[in-house]
Amino acid sequence: MASNTGQRVPPQFTSAAPHQQVVQSNKSPIKTVGSVPQSQKHDAKNTICRDFSKHGKCQYGDKCKFPHVQAPVDKAGISVRAQNSSNGAGHHQHGGFNGPVGERRPQSDHHKPSPNFKKASSSQPCPDWKDGKCKFGDRCRYSHPDTSHGHAIEDKATHIKKTKHIEQQAQLAEVAVQERSPGHAIEDKAAHIKKTKHIEQQAHLSQAAAQKHQAAEKARLANEAEGKRRLEAVQAQEAKRQQAKQEAARRQQAREKEEAARKARFAEQEAIKKAQLAEQEALQSAATWQHVFGSTLVSFSAGLEVKGLVTGFESCLLTIRNIPSDAKPQEIIDLFTQQGMSQHDVRVVSLQPTDDSHREAKVLTSTDKGRLVAVGLDGIEFRNETLEFEVGEIVSANTMGESNSGHADTLTITWFSPSLTMVATYSSMDIARQQQQSLNRKIVRGRRIKTEINRPPPIGPALHFYNPNSIKIMGIPIDTPVSEVESVAGSLSVRSIKSNIYDLQEFLRDLQQHLISLPNIRMVSFDRVKDKESDGLVTIKARFENWEDANTARTSLEGKRFRSEYPTFRLQLPPPLDFRSVIPIQQYEAQQRLWDTFAKDSSDKGPRVYIDKRANVAIIRLSGDEKRLVGALKVRVETLVAGEKLDAIYWHRSLLRREGREFLAKVFSSTKVYVRIDYKTQSLKIYGEGESKERARRMIADEVARLGLQEWTVFLKRQSVGYFVRKGLAALKELLGEDAVSLDLASTPCKLTIRGGENARHTLSNFIDQSLNDLDLGLSDSSNDICPICYDAVSNNPLVLGCKHIYCTDCIRHYITSASETKNFPLTCMGDEAKCKIPISIPVIRKFLPQQQFENLVNIAFFTYLDQHPQEFRYCTTPDCTQIYRANTQSMLKCPSCFAEVCSSCHEEAHEGMSCEDRQARKAQHEEQLNDSWATTHGVKRCPACSVYIEKVEGCNHMTCRCGVHICWICVRVFPAQQIYTHLGEVHGGPFDGDGDRRNLDLRHALALQHQLDEERNINVPGFPLRAPVQVGLAPVDRWFREEEGHAAERRERERREAEAQRLAAFQQRQRQEQEFQRRFNERQERVAREMEERRRNEGRGGCLIM
Repeated sequence: MASNTGQRVPPQFTSAAPHQQVVQSNKSPIKTVGSVPQSQKHDAKNTICRDFSKHGKCQYGDKCKFPHVQAPVDKAGISVRAQNSSNGAGHHQHGGFNGPVGERRPQSDHHKPSPNFKKASSSQPCPDWKDGKCKFGDRCRYSHPDTSHGHAIEDKATHIKKTKHIEQQAQLAEVAVQERSPGHAIEDKAAHIKKTKHIEQQAHLSQAAAQKHQAAEKARLANEAEGKRRLEAVQAQEAKRQQAKQEAARRQQAREKEEAARKARFAEQEAIKKAQLAEQEALQSAATWQHVFGSTLVSFSAGLEVKGLVTGFESCLLTIRNIPSDAKPQEIIDLFTQQGMSQHDVRVVSLQPTDDSHREAKVLTSTDKGRLVAVGLDGIEFRNETLEFEVGEIVSANTMGESNSGHADTLTITWFSPSLTMVATYSSMDIARQQQQSLNRKIVRGRRIKTEINRPPPIGPALHFYNPNSIKIMGIPIDTPVSEVESVAGSLSVRSIKSNIYDLQEFLRDLQQHLISLPNIRMVSFDRVKDKESDGLVTIKARFENWEDANTARTSLEGKRFRSEYPTFRLQLPPPLDFRSVIPIQQYEAQQRLWDTFAKDSSDKGPRVYIDKRANVAIIRLSGDEKRLVGALKVRVETLVAGEKLDAIYWHRSLLRREGREFLAKVFSSTKVYVRIDYKTQSLKIYGEGESKERARRMIADEVARLGLQEWTVFLKRQSVGYFVRKGLAALKELLGEDAVSLDLASTPCKLTIRGGENARHTLSNFIDQSLNDLDLGLSDSSNDICPICYDAVSNNPLVLGCKHIYCTDCIRHYITSASETKNFPLTCMGDEAKCKIPISIPVIRKFLPQQQFENLVNIAFFTYLDQHPQEFRYCTTPDCTQIYRANTQSMLKCPSCFAEVCSSCHEEAHEGMSCEDRQARKAQHEEQLNDSWATTHGVKRCPACSVYIEKVEGCNHMTCRCGVHICWICVRVFPAQQIYTHLGEVHGGPFDGDGDRRNLDLRHALALQHQLDEERNINVPGFPLRAPVQVGLAPVDRWFREEEGHAAERRERERREAEAQRLAAFQQRQRQEQEFQRRFNERQERVAREMEERRRNEGRGGCLIM
C-alpha cells in the first residue's frame, strides 16, 4: 500500500469539520459525530484557507471567508486528524490523511499540480523562481526551470519515504481493526476493504504520478541536456567566433606586417634599382662604340663624337695564339691597356677556337704601338698558358685574300729523276693493250712506272727493231734487273732502250752552286721535297729574300742544261701578287658581262683576272707583278664583289625566314639580279646592272611594304603586362597609330598584336626591355615637364636623359633620325634653351634606331668628321680606293688595299730620297712637257686666266671658261662679254672660222659688180672708195651680231627663268614638307590635349582610363 503524501487530497476524502471522527460500517451509512450535512460540505466556513494553511498567512487577513487553521504535522510529514486519547477513541483514517476535519492537507516542498491543472504556456522564466521561491507554485503562469540536478535525487528519496509511510499506516489500520470490538469488526472490515481499495487506488495513482514524474523528469533532463547542448553549441560558436576574430586579427596583423615588410623590400629594391639606374646611366654616358671602315678603326663616344681613329695606312693585324678557351675579349684588350695603350686603339676582330682548350685572336691596332706591345708580350704567361704574338698586314673587309701568302719568294724546280726505259713485246696487239693498261702507274721498287703503246720511230736503225705488239715502260729505277721487269711485264722479250741516266747527287750540287753563284742574289734555303719522288720527279724549293731575286733565278734557269745528259727543268714561280675571291654562281651570272670585261681587258704583261666557274661558286683570281697596277685593278674587283648595299627602307626581318629567301630567289629568276642578305648589318646587297636592278628594287620595296602591313603577335611576360596597361600601350599607339597596336588581356599569356615594319619591331623591342626594368622614378607627374624640342608637355612615355632633361619620345626620335640630314655631330641635349650641350649616350641613340639605320648614322658621322678635318686626313690617291691616311706625318705610307705608296706631306706618289719640293718641280716639268705636247697635237689651249686646258669641239670662236672669262679662241685673249663679238667681227671677220675669207670674197665681188654698173652709167669714179662697200658689206654682219646677242640674252633669260622655277619648286616642296610636319605635329598635340582632358574628367569622377 502506498499513500500519495504531498499531493492535494481530492474533495471526497476531505474531513467536513475538525476534531470529528467518521465511523463507517458495511451495513449502514457512516455516522458522523458532530458532522455537518452533505450540502454544507463545501461551505466556506467548513473549508480551510489554503494560503494560510500553506504559507501561514493570507492576503485577506481576517476578512477571508475561509477559516485560518494550521494543521499539525508529525515527523513523517503526515497531518494528524485526531489524537489518541485515554478513552481509546480510534483514529479516523480516510484517504490517507489523519487530522482534524476542516484542516487543509499539508503541501510538500516539491508541490505537484493536480492532473486537471493546466500551467501557463509562457516560456518566459519566473523572476521569483530565480530567487528560489514563487508564491504561485505550479499555478504560476511563468516557467519554473530546474537548474539543479539534485532535485531529481530529492524527489526520489521523498517518494520512497512516502511509500514506507503509507505501508506503516496500512499496518496500523489493520492492527486497529483487529483491536476493535467484534461488532465493529464487520464495519471496520468493510471500511478496511474500502480503505484498502482506496489505498491501492491511491498507490496506483501515486505510481502513475511517479511514472509521470519520472517521464517529466526524463523530459526535463532531456530538455536540460538539450539546453546544455545548445548552450555548449552557442558557447562553441561563440568560441569559434572569438577564435575566428582572433585569427582574423592575427591575419590582419600578419598582413600588415607582411605589407610593411613588402614596402620595406620594395623600398630597398627601389633604392637598389635607383642605384643600378644611376650606375647604368654612368655606364651609358661612358659607353663607346668601335667601327671598322675598311681597315680604319674608329672609336665613337657619346653623341657619336669621334674619339679615336687608326687609319688603314697605319694599322696592323696581330695574331695571338694559345689563348685559353674561356678568355673574354675584354681580357685581351686589358693586355694592351696595361701596356699604356688606349682602348680606342685596340679592337678584337675575331676570337676563334683552335682546339678544345685554346683559341686564336685577331686584334686590329696601330702598327707602331702594336709592334712594340707584340715584342714585349710575346711569350708571357697568361692563365697558365704561354702566349704567342705575330704581326701581320691588315686585311680589309670584303677584300680578296692572298692565295700564295708566304710563298711568293719561293722558286719550285722540278725534273725527272734517273730512270730506265724498256720495251716489252707480246704475241698480239690485244695482249699488248691489256698489259699496257694493267701496268700503267704500277709500283716497282717504290717508284710508279708509266706505260704506253710503243710507237714506230720516224727514221733510223731503230726502225728495224720495231714491233707493233710492244709497249714502252718508263720510270724504272736504274738498279732494276731485266729479269724483274720481265716478271712484272709478263713478257720474255724485254729490251732496254735509251734512258735518262745521270748522277743525281752531282746534279743537285751543280744546281745549288749555280743558284748561290748568282750575283746580287741571296738564297735563303734549298730544300728537297720527297713527296713526289714516287712519281719519278725530283722537286727542289729554293727560297730567296724577295720575289725579285726568285724571278732572277728563274730567268737564269730557263732552257739551261749544265750537262748534255742532265734533264731540263720545270720552273714554277707564283706571281708576287696573287689574290682570289669566291662568290656565289648567281652573283657571277648577275654580273657576267662585267666579269667577262675584266677577263678580256687583261693583258699578258699587266695584271690578269682569271674566272673559274664551278657548280655553286665562281672563283675570281687576280695576279700580277706590278703592285700599282695590281692594286688599282684589285680595288675595282673588290668593289664589284662588294655589290650595292640597299637602304633601310628595303629591309624587313621576315626576309631572314624561309619565305623571305624564296622571295629573293624569285627576284633572281625574274630579273637575273642576285640579292644577298648581310646578316651582320641586317641589310640587303644587290648585284646586277641597268634596268634589271631597278626592277629588283621595286619588287623588294613592294614586298617590304606588304610585310609591313602584316600583323604579328608577341607574348608578354607577367612582369611586362602592368607596364603596358599603365602606359606602354598608350605610348605605342601614339608612336605607331591607334589601329596598329592591340593588347589582349584575356589570353594566357597576354599577347600584344602589332602591325608595322622594322621600325615598329625595334620600338616594341625597346618597350619590352623597358617593361622588364620599369621604374617610375621622378616621373610622378610628367604633365608638368616641358619637352626641349616641341616646348610642350611631354607625352605618355617620356625619355629622361642622363642630364635629367625629359623629352617626348617622338621628338627625340625625330631629332636623332634627322641627324643624317643635318650632320650636326656630336648629338647633344637641347635642354636649357639648347645650352645643356651634354652629349646623348650611344645606348640612347641605338634605342631609337634599328641596326641598319644606326650603322648608316655611324657612317655619316665618320664621313662628316673627315669633311671637317680635310687637312688632317686624306683619301688614297688610287681611284675608287676608300682608304684614308693621316696627313703631315713626314713619312711614306702604303695603302693596305691597293698597295699604293703615298707621301703624307705632299700627298703624291712616294719619293724616297727626294724632297717634296724637288718632287713637285720634277713632276711639274715633266707633266708640262707632256701636256704641251699633247695639247699641240690635239689642238687644246690653256685659259689665259686660270691656265685650265680648254678644247673647242664645235661652234663659234667665242669660248667661255668655267672660271667665267670670255676668250677669243683665235688669239686666246680675254674680252668683256659685250665686246667679244665686236672683236671677232672687226679683227677676224666674224665669230666662225672662215668668216674673214668669205667676207673678203663677197667684198671683192661687190666691188666688181659696182664697178661694172658705174661703167655702164659712164660714171668715172677714180680711186673707187673702199669705205662705202665695206659699210654695206658689214651691215648684215652687225645685224647677225645683234641677233646672236639677242638670242644669247634670250637663252640666258630662259635659263634664269628655269633656275628660278626650280628654286620655286624646291621652295614649295620644302613648304609642303614643313606644312605636313606641322599638320602631324598639330594632330599629335590635339590628341594629347584630348587625352589629358579625358583623363582629367575621369579623375574628376573617380574613374580610371586605360588606353
